[in-house]
Amino acid sequence: MSLIIRGLHVDRRVHSHVLQEPLAAPRGGVMLHYDDSSDDESSLAWFRDPRCSNGYTWLVLDDARVIELADPAFRTPHAGPCLTPRANSIYYGVAAATNGIVPATSVQVNGIVELCIALFRYHHWSESDVRRRIVGHDAQAIWTLEQTRHAGIPDGKGRLLWGKLGRKVDPTGQRHDGRKILDVDEVRTAVRLQLLRDARLEVCHAAA
Repeated sequence: MSLIIRGLHVDRRVHSHVLQEPLAAPRGGVMLHYDDSSDDESSLAWFRDPRCSNGYTWLVLDDARVIELADPAFRTPHAGPCLTPRANSIYYGVAAATNGIVPATSVQVNGIVELCIALFRYHHWSESDVRRRIVGHDAQAIWTLEQTRHAGIPDGKGRLLWGKLGRKVDPTGQRHDGRKILDVDEVRTAVRLQLLRDARLEVCHAAA
């Protein structure tokens, strides 16, 4: 039975074949991604493909439907080597079903915001922690010896990259016009505003 997080609406649970393992550290935040798919159907098909070796906790489709790809009680290989140790465990992996060319739709962004809000409420995380608890993959993913060799970079050049950012560009992307595929700051702002509203309501109810 998958962990049910109160207030987090899931449209479908399609747990992929990708390895799920026990957490190596307590959950501490949400890492945002895009999955580099061309459309929703190809995205879902990929996570059922035996060649797929990555995975997220949730995938948010163009129309904001939320697909649970893994039991949130377990870690999945979504982050790889990062500035934060044990990032696959620390961060839930949340991906927009899109690629480095097509920006996430407005309803898709809203769906990701709602998902993050539900996680903050579930864990009782404070609005003051939004910036450090919601991160982009590109702001965490670092190069390692294994990663530079996998990319075909000679060790002489690779050693200059080891431990540094630049291994991933999602969820921001690298569009020529500068438009972000998924704006992490936009998500943070929306989550923080809702948490502030929650806090004000609690104060009003306590004073009533």
